[in-house]
Amino acid sequence: METEGVVLKSRDLGDRLRHLTVYTEKLGKVNLLVKLRSADFPIKYEPFSVTEFKLLQKGEKWEVVEGKLVKENFPKTKGELLYRSKIARLLSPLELSPENRLYQLIKRYIEEEGTPPAYQAFLMKFLFLEGLTPRLFRCVECGSSEISTFSVEKGGVLCKKCGEGSGIRWSREASVEAYTLTKEPLEKLKKKRFRWLNLIETAAQKHLRYRTEK
Repeated sequence: METEGVVLKSRDLGDRLRHLTVYTEKLGKVNLLVKLRSADFPIKYEPFSVTEFKLLQKGEKWEVVEGKLVKENFPKTKGELLYRSKIARLLSPLELSPENRLYQLIKRYIEEEGTPPAYQAFLMKFLFLEGLTPRLFRCVECGSSEISTFSVEKGGVLCKKCGEGSGIRWSREASVEAYTLTKEPLEKLKKKRFRWLNLIETAAQKHLRYRTEK
């Protein structure tokens, strides 16, 4: 089996043996074992690298026979490290099936420097591809367009009456920004000004966690 993949985590097991968590083009998210050889260039097995893997299946496990570096994304600044680590931490605990659009999204965003709104755009686009986009413009309970709060439990926005003062304080402007992050390419998003990025990030991450940990 040959497949390209983005390394999310790399853990040294000793004796030149490593455990990798990788989102691959053909297998989705998988755990791999790799035995480093003296001639190996280890950065191809480091977090955030894009690598072409040749794999051998042994029972339910996959072992790396060979790896060829496609693109190294070693962070050059603290900001890049924090940004790429956030994406890796978001994806690593999840069960993710192979999906070409998702693979291309991860591959594209893992190489970014992390300047806002890169992470928030990745997060909203990821929710969309996984079919987890929250309801943003009408109250989940009654359908009202008078938005007051965001409910993680209900999966979207609530009006003042249905929210009864609970949930995350929200606004229609926040919904518009969240929708824009979902739909527009990053190149266009970088030229826009956003007011609600921190709020959107908090709500979206809680929304995802609630729906994947149940």
